[in-house]
Amino acid sequence: MELDLIKLTAVLLEDLPGEAAQFRMAPMARKRISEMPLGDDSIRKAAVMIPLFRNLETDCLMLTVRSVYEGVHSGQVSFPGGKFDENESDPIQVALREMEEEVGIRADQVQIIGMLSPLYIPVSKMHVQPVIAWVHDASWIANTHEVAQLLEVPIHQLFQTNVIKKKTMEFSPGMPVEVPYFDIQGHIVWGATAMIISELLSVLQKNSMFIEKAQGKF
Repeated sequence: MELDLIKLTAVLLEDLPGEAAQFRMAPMARKRISEMPLGDDSIRKAAVMIPLFRNLETDCLMLTVRSVYEGVHSGQVSFPGGKFDENESDPIQVALREMEEEVGIRADQVQIIGMLSPLYIPVSKMHVQPVIAWVHDASWIANTHEVAQLLEVPIHQLFQTNVIKKKTMEFSPGMPVEVPYFDIQGHIVWGATAMIISELLSVLQKNSMFIEKAQGKF
């Protein structure tokens, strides 16, 4: 399959599917952007990079499995990303910096395609902006301090119906919550990462050339 980057760039400049697409993969009772606590100085800004690239004839995206650490996102599957530094204001620059730190891809190796809709992560009180880049030189070098594993995911596989599953998780004692997730290479990809992927897939469905070729490979 081959992604038309010009068409994708144009689609990202139009009205995005936003929370309607994100919340197809959201845990029940997850808060929306409009429910962010106004004036709360503890809310932190962050950005993540969605690295798209071609391996032979297959278009893929790269995910990371976080290293185990003392934090709410320990060991989870995510995109490269992190918080804004004190002097930073541009989510693209933040996403580029974090991508280089985590997976070794520099700004001169990529083409920025556009941005998806922001989302709020209640558990870590983060307002996250996803950025999409096309990686021309996919020479990945994982920072083992932050990244335990790299997951190269063919995009067409994410459109398969059997990749989406549900499980019950208990975030608080006695409070089970049904959580949708992507089953990717045996990893449970849920929460903000799954919501971002869900909007990305919705955007890609507007690219008729991409979908026609993807369907032929299923």
